[in-house]
Amino acid sequence: MKLINWNVSYAGSFEKKFEYLRKIIEDQDVIVIMQEITETAYLKLKEMFGDYKIEYSLNYRKPSKFDTKSRRLGVAIMVSNSIEVVNATVLDRCLLPDRTMFVEILKDNMLYKVLGLHSITGCDHKKAKSIQFFSFAEAIEEYKPDIVAIDANEPKYDSNDIEKMVFFDNKDKGKGAKTFFTTLVENDLMDSLGKENLNNDLNQEEPLKVSHVINKRINKRYDFVFLNKDKFKDYKIKYNYEDALEAGSDHALIEIEV
Repeated sequence: MKLINWNVSYAGSFEKKFEYLRKIIEDQDVIVIMQEITETAYLKLKEMFGDYKIEYSLNYRKPSKFDTKSRRLGVAIMVSNSIEVVNATVLDRCLLPDRTMFVEILKDNMLYKVLGLHSITGCDHKKAKSIQFFSFAEAIEEYKPDIVAIDANEPKYDSNDIEKMVFFDNKDKGKGAKTFFTTLVENDLMDSLGKENLNNDLNQEEPLKVSHVINKRINKRYDFVFLNKDKFKDYKIKYNYEDALEAGSDHALIEIEV
């Protein structure tokens, strides 16, 4: 099975991006979590992946006529047709439910709880970003997901040890983001990249992997997949940044073979 997390970017050709996604998927069973899925992108996704099951956050938290474009960037979770979707919902108690998607699926008689999240930016939303992270942490405690895929717009400085991560000051000295990441670990979820970087002596200015570049010069790892450490013991992970950029996104596609 293959797990994929990708902020596809709301701008540019969705057809080109989804053609690239198709190549990554090949003929394997997949769970794909995507952020910045507009209503137009969702329609293109259904057109190009009609043989897959797709759950889309804006189908659960529908935009109103008063909502701006920022409330029309949804999260989609797509799974192979052979995988059963048992339950699907958005996180109603979160600050922006449209930036969340939670599904429970059955694969080979094993239940997996999958959570897709998209954090807002601190530069635009200030304290609201902190509030959102606290609500994300609450959801981790309540739903106990096995897979959490997120564009976090964090951290400021990366590490394979959350205690050594430095988070942006969203009028909270980074407390909201740190609480979220700490809650993941406290609920037996592991950073999927940490498995391959346990002994990395990191220069704080450089992330473990590049998943997004700010102003064409500041490298960040904003995109994460956290996994239930008891259910996922043997896997391979790859951050596809250059290829995802060529396809039209501004974030790496994370590809995990399990």
